[in-house]
Amino acid sequence: MKVRFGVIADLHTEYIHDGASRFKRFLDACITEKVDFGIQLGDFCPPGEKNAEQKKEIMSLLRGLSFPFYHVVGNHDTDRSEKSDVLSYLSASGAHTSFDMGGVHFVTVDACYYKEDDRYYSYGNGNHLRASSSAEISVLPPSELEWLECDLNKTGLPSVIFSHQSLIESRSGIRNPIDFRRVAENAPSGVLLSVCGHEHVDRLEHKNGIAYYCLNSASYYWAGSKYSHSTYGEKIESAYPELKKVFPYRDPLFAIIDIDDAEVRIRGGDSYIVGATPSELGFQKDGICDEITASVTNRQWKIN
Repeated sequence: MKVRFGVIADLHTEYIHDGASRFKRFLDACITEKVDFGIQLGDFCPPGEKNAEQKKEIMSLLRGLSFPFYHVVGNHDTDRSEKSDVLSYLSASGAHTSFDMGGVHFVTVDACYYKEDDRYYSYGNGNHLRASSSAEISVLPPSELEWLECDLNKTGLPSVIFSHQSLIESRSGIRNPIDFRRVAENAPSGVLLSVCGHEHVDRLEHKNGIAYYCLNSASYYWAGSKYSHSTYGEKIESAYPELKKVFPYRDPLFAIIDIDDAEVRIRGGDSYIVGATPSELGFQKDGICDEITASVTNRQWKIN
């Protein structure tokens, strides 16, 4: 078992003015590190005419790669598009898929579903934003859990699972993590690691033999309208108005992950928030228990 891959999450091309250059720096690192594959974990580069030139550059970078690259669908990817259109735009084979590399079985799952009145709905054109207050937003539906159980039962390799939303209890993870754990913890060949984005924080926790890793955003932490502030000036922010609602990171954040028979190693890097910091603006948000940092911490742990 020996594999190296690059992971990036929450680039948010719709919101950030330099998404293409951030993505290029990630790909350059992947090339330097000779990764076996790369993957992005959602909220990446949705289809549409908004910021079209930047998107065109990103699509060109993807077409020029010499290594495989995989995609996870994020909630904001479907704000203005159907999920099928997002997958087609990215030339992705499906929203939940699996493949083997370097003696490890890799799985992408799609948690962009919500449950309302005992029915499950796939995200599309922002429908989850209009769901009722009683809806369970972000779930793995029964059909996908059945697919995942079958997939994990068929492989003889230890698995790594990629998702956009966290698959363990967290402030904005899936609403049915117990259902996921029932499947993952009973996988015959085991699940080594679950990797997500979505929360724009740097977090690792272990539960019942599985490591759950949340990768920080490549671009920023969300502040919201209450904490609106100018960082890049009127010219840039008139084209990218959401920039006033974020704490942007100076450098792109991402991770290079190595897995071998002995251990898992995550290599990241440190940056800093450009302009006003959360503490300077007195930023407070309900349910936040993670520290807001512009960093991806280096980590490693032994495989039991």
